[in-house]
Amino acid sequence: MKIFLPLLTTTMVIMSSCVDKFVIPENINTANTGEFGAGDTTYLQLSPVWDNTYGIIQPVEISIAQDGRVFVADSGSQSIHVFSQDGDVPDGFEMLKQLKDHENAAITPIDVDIDKKMNVFFIDGSQRVFVWNQYWNSVGISRVSISGSFLHIESGAVIIDTIGSGTWLSYLNNPEYELTAPVFSNDQGIIDSLLYPHLFFDGRDEKNILKDIHYKSDSSKFTGLTSPADNENMLFVTDNYGGVNKQHRIVQIDFQKSLILELTTGDIVWGFTGEFGATVKGYGRGAGTVNEPLSLDVDYNGNIYYTQSGDFFPVHMIMPNLSGDFATYLSGFQPEADDIMDASFYANPLDIAVDNNKNIYVVDKDHSHVLVFNSRGQFFKNAGYASSSDSISIMMDPVAVTVDERGVVYVCDKGNGAIYRFKLSNSLDEDLKSED
Repeated sequence: MKIFLPLLTTTMVIMSSCVDKFVIPENINTANTGEFGAGDTTYLQLSPVWDNTYGIIQPVEISIAQDGRVFVADSGSQSIHVFSQDGDVPDGFEMLKQLKDHENAAITPIDVDIDKKMNVFFIDGSQRVFVWNQYWNSVGISRVSISGSFLHIESGAVIIDTIGSGTWLSYLNNPEYELTAPVFSNDQGIIDSLLYPHLFFDGRDEKNILKDIHYKSDSSKFTGLTSPADNENMLFVTDNYGGVNKQHRIVQIDFQKSLILELTTGDIVWGFTGEFGATVKGYGRGAGTVNEPLSLDVDYNGNIYYTQSGDFFPVHMIMPNLSGDFATYLSGFQPEADDIMDASFYANPLDIAVDNNKNIYVVDKDHSHVLVFNSRGQFFKNAGYASSSDSISIMMDPVAVTVDERGVVYVCDKGNGAIYRFKLSNSLDEDLKSED
């Protein structure tokens, strides 16, 4: 029997995601400034298309982990598919198929992202975030903390507390207390609850309602998810709950220590749960504000990129200012000055991705292609064609995009139930359809 422990979750820390078809530079990956140069290179389609023969039914989001594996959120199969970059299916990810929550209700994933601690985060359109840790499943968990003694550093007082008491998390995350004598259990039910996909954050939880006092976090509708490019203990989500007060915003969710695990390797690691951190940016109609957000991504400098369907600008980038006591975010692009904020470029921009050089890829559902901008927000060309001579996109209903370290662009086509891939024509290989 699986015993699910709500909000006792899994981040590993050793204790201690209209224009014409484009011509792009010979090697986008060498442009450290994010600039596109001159050249006659085009994106061409890779074969084969990943479709129902790969088990894909209705792909709605896609992300690439640091080890190069490709994670696809499939709402049709209520699963997250995992592939190598050549389309092979690796072992060890069976728990991400036919997802269910702790009440055994089916989960329909709408977005997925993977952080550097090998946490696979996903959302279902509610105010919940789920997690599954790849590393813990690969090595196994031998014991889990169930109680412990807390030493008050200044007074020397000792308090004994247990997980689930209601005060355990407060002591564990209070710098005035030190956990000195954790008590471990090898109860397999508890271990299984951490190895299976489980709840990481819930806006309906009392602690999050109390911290998120200016919004109705218990009514949030998360539409997009991303984790920072480095080892920061946080992630970001877009909240698109309409309501009377326009609860359109970007939310930061922080990691909170929740328990200690001993892995079968002998390593001692922290487990975490998510708690409300901050509203990064709220509702508005100007540059750098949020209006019906759809998706988001973050680059290695902590800049946040997002798409939205409300007035007036479909695509934004906001930059963190860390000079004060807490981060504030200012618009990184400006109307009229930067192409990426010009609404005339888009019909229905749904998803956004940023590569290692901060070049920006935006999926336009109605135009059935991907628009590419450089790091300064200047438009370059469109992608989504089988050959350089085509004028009509091969995709029916593209809804999501990501880019790997080789510059290969992956696009989820919800209508065709497939993943299309595109690669620069100056790096031909046996997998490339060179039709022109």
